[in-house]
Amino acid sequence: MFATAQTLPATLDRDAVLASTRPGLERLARRLVWDDEDAHDLVQSALVDALSNWRPFTQPGDAEAWLRRLVTNRALSHLRRRRFWAVISSLMRVDPPAPEAPDQAAERAAHLRALARAVETLSARQAAAFSLRYLEGLSLDETAEALALNRGTLRVHLQRAVAALRAKGVL
Repeated sequence: MFATAQTLPATLDRDAVLASTRPGLERLARRLVWDDEDAHDLVQSALVDALSNWRPFTQPGDAEAWLRRLVTNRALSHLRRRRFWAVISSLMRVDPPAPEAPDQAAERAAHLRALARAVETLSARQAAAFSLRYLEGLSLDETAEALALNRGTLRVHLQRAVAALRAKGVL
């Protein structure tokens, strides 16, 4: 028997999914790399990959999870490269440019900057796990799926990240 149009699940409109998830993807990327321009570039490249590798989705959550995964993978790669070049530049005794101090430093902004600096000292997995779980508000299962980890491994990364951030006095 042939399937009729009524029995086939409707696929999601690619452009509508990309448009609706883009703000959340950019927020996620900003929380992972702590830089607006890098985050924008990461999301752009992830969306280019998504367009070229798009497959039909019937559930909006599936498409959103896949897109989050693309952005998370890009961000982790970016963090690894950034740390690698930081080590290389320190070995070459090249100082990175000093971050610009904001004109008006509110207490919340100062705390977020301290948190961002502390998160950057974590391993890439710990930083991503902490950002996705506590800053983005994803559940343990969603975070584990985004990082391709099982729950137990994720909880270890989260525990170590929280302990390290508490030791630095930012939590």
